[in-house]
Amino acid sequence: MVVYPVTTYYYFDLRDRNLLMFKGIQAIFFFVDDVVAAATWYSKLLNAPLKYFHTDNEIRGALIEVGSIDMFFHVADEKMRPGNAGQVAYWRVNDFYQAVDHAQKHGAKLYRGPLTIEENQAICQMWDPFGNLFGMQGLILV
Repeated sequence: MVVYPVTTYYYFDLRDRNLLMFKGIQAIFFFVDDVVAAATWYSKLLNAPLKYFHTDNEIRGALIEVGSIDMFFHVADEKMRPGNAGQVAYWRVNDFYQAVDHAQKHGAKLYRGPLTIEENQAICQMWDPFGNLFGMQGLILV
C-alpha cells in the first residue's frame, strides 16, 4: 500500500467561516437522454424518493435528495452528453463489495477497479445504464 504525504495550505483564517466562499457540493447533475428512466433507476438503487420538474406539461428534470446533496437529472443536449468526460462523484458506502453487487444487480457495469486503498478500503467506478459514471468508496468487510 502506498501512503502519500498530505500537505495542507490555507490562504485565509479558518476561524472566520464567512471567508469560505465554497462551502461544499450542493448538487450533482446527470445529463441523460431519458430523465424518467434514469431518475427511476437511481431512485430504486438508492431507495430514495424522487421529484419531477415540468415545463409546459413536459418532464424537464428530476431530483433525488441524498443527505445534503441533490442529484439532478437533466435532459442531455448538444453541450452536455452522458459519458466519462471529467469529474466523477464517489459514493461513500458501508460495505464496498455489497454495494458493488447491489449496483450490478440494478444494471450498473464495472468500469475501473476495484482498487484497494488505505485503511482497508476499496474504490471503483461504474457505468449506470444511461452512460454516466459514478464511483464508490468504502470498507472491505470480510
